[in-house]
Amino acid sequence: MSALAHSLPDKKEIPPEVMEALITWSVKLSSGTASAEDEHNFQQWRAQDPMHEAAWQTLHAMEQTLNAVPATSKALLTQTIALVDQQSQRAAKRQGAFKQLGIGAIALVTLSLLVNQLGPWHQESHFATPVGQRATYTLSDGTTLTLNTDTSVDIHYALLKREIVLNNGEIYLETGKDTQALFGRRAFWVNTKQASLEAIGTRFSVYQQQASTRLHMSEGIVAMHTEAHPPVRAYANESYSLQGSPALPLKETLQAQDPMAWLDGVIVAKQMRLDALVSELLRYQALPVTYDAEVAKLIVSGVFQLNRADPAEHALQTIAQTLPIRVTRQADSIVIRKK
Repeated sequence: MSALAHSLPDKKEIPPEVMEALITWSVKLSSGTASAEDEHNFQQWRAQDPMHEAAWQTLHAMEQTLNAVPATSKALLTQTIALVDQQSQRAAKRQGAFKQLGIGAIALVTLSLLVNQLGPWHQESHFATPVGQRATYTLSDGTTLTLNTDTSVDIHYALLKREIVLNNGEIYLETGKDTQALFGRRAFWVNTKQASLEAIGTRFSVYQQQASTRLHMSEGIVAMHTEAHPPVRAYANESYSLQGSPALPLKETLQAQDPMAWLDGVIVAKQMRLDALVSELLRYQALPVTYDAEVAKLIVSGVFQLNRADPAEHALQTIAQTLPIRVTRQADSIVIRKK
């Protein structure tokens, strides 16, 4: 814009009503829905007054930057300009400062923040882990995301919202401070099949099972939103299960397994049924296991290592040393029988 500055009126000379009209035209013309009649009327508006043309040239100088914004982002561009306009007018009413705000400054701020796919806050990603592996990522807002075994997530970060879709598996999150957000700290959501979880500055884990969602809080607050019930808040050291449709958040008081132990590469079982432990172990090793009902109800306690190539088989062989069971391999499967 510096090349045109010498030929344009000072921004203080542009009346507020001209700036308001230009913002309105900018919103309409950049929305992707402007008609030929809109274009004609805009040209007439520019010709009505030299001040109209001068104000327009402030934006026109950045035309190439505007054209570089992806078509899918036009709607967000429109919202951003409109939001800046609203904030400017509110500030003007309170402080009488609107006359000091040039439309060129508004456009520069808006467009500079929208370059590079809408700026540093924007992120569209997919992360997944295979059976037996875990992975940790740092997202653009500073959030730490850890994926447990056989987990898939989609990340959708935009101008006003952060969203993680948990397709399957288990994640642990330490939400970031989001210092690069344009309008304060953006809302942070984790969406599962049973609920939308709104994080309020926190550390927590979410496990998406076939027909339920499990939430465990390490720190902070998460609000659980479901279709048929008012939001329920979960606090530090609390665990909830959400099952069915519509899901009702149910607080878990007794847990047979440490819900955060997987972060340290172990399963910690506390008076856990053997069939439940086998199901948990098979998340980390794809291995067919068969047993009868009498074996399934046996109770197990212990710490079982996950950081090995055969965590399930190794754990079952270890259990066989303390329980009255015999663990044998038959072809590619494991058979558990009572001694």
